[in-house]
Amino acid sequence: MPFLRRVNHGMTHSVYIADPDGHGIEVLYELPREVWEGDIDGAQNFAEMLPTEGAESLVDTTKNPVFAAKEPVAGRA
Repeated sequence: MPFLRRVNHGMTHSVYIADPDGHGIEVLYELPREVWEGDIDGAQNFAEMLPTEGAESLVDTTKNPVFAAKEPVAGRA
């Protein structure tokens, strides 16, 4: 079954496939909380396309960006 798309969504990794009738299916897992808890908005708005063919499409990396808390802007309380 071919992968239609693979995406690192910042908070999750997803793979998209189609069943034999053509219905789209997304299978995902949540990344560890320490990856995204510092900047949930940044993590939710992140998207990195991952390989869908060849040997690298079967490898899931643990080198994920860590979304840290944003520094407060000077002069704002």
